[in-house]
Amino acid sequence: MADVDDKQDSLTQVIEPPSIWWSLLEAPRAALEISSIALKHRELLTAPRGDGHPVLVLPGYGAGDSIMYVLRYYLNRWGYDARPWNLGVNFTKTRITSIDQINAFREDMEARVAARIEDLYNETGQKISVIGWSLGGIYANSMAEEVPQFLNHVITLGAPYGDPRGTAAWNILKALNASRTPDEQQDFDGWLKQDVIVDRKTKTTVIYSPNDGIVAESAARLAEHDKIAHVPVNSSHVGFAFNPAVYRIIADTLAS
Repeated sequence: MADVDDKQDSLTQVIEPPSIWWSLLEAPRAALEISSIALKHRELLTAPRGDGHPVLVLPGYGAGDSIMYVLRYYLNRWGYDARPWNLGVNFTKTRITSIDQINAFREDMEARVAARIEDLYNETGQKISVIGWSLGGIYANSMAEEVPQFLNHVITLGAPYGDPRGTAAWNILKALNASRTPDEQQDFDGWLKQDVIVDRKTKTTVIYSPNDGIVAESAARLAEHDKIAHVPVNSSHVGFAFNPAVYRIIADTLAS
């Protein structure tokens, strides 16, 4: 069982972002991971067969269903019923200048994802597994708390659970949105409290990379819990959506 008090005590701790070297290497590493899919195609087809249950795949921030097509392709080949999230691009329509606005966007998207899961459950009569990449992983993890009655398994890929300052994306997001709100005036606790595990009933697998160029390892893990497994993998942040090693972990996890 997670130690909730320890997690809450850590809410205000500032986490260092990833090494600048890993951040600079994000693009070339992701390109290699994407190209390696073709080389590993036959090997990936030997992954354990699934039982046909639905698997909902959630994209990261700024992405839509198209970027997750390859993962859904392999999920279908492994015998699952892979579904897109059908919620458009995972992106805000207004300028983001504070963490409070990010929290509001997150809450709105999580409500839409929960409705999508319930609709899919009513359509198929089966519990759903949810795979979420980056911010999509944040949504997926929240579903394990909000709608566990509809879920089979939750898998997150490089989700930024910790302090946003422990990601390279935080400063990029502030710059792109011309945010002038100082960090010391931001309510980071509002973000972190959403990932405190209270009574987890859904099996959850957190796949993270110690050399992720966007999310530091310390920000990519949840509190320890008997329903949560943490699995490290060598991957860039962008590469999570295409990395054959990540795909194999997903296949083995869903079949276990």
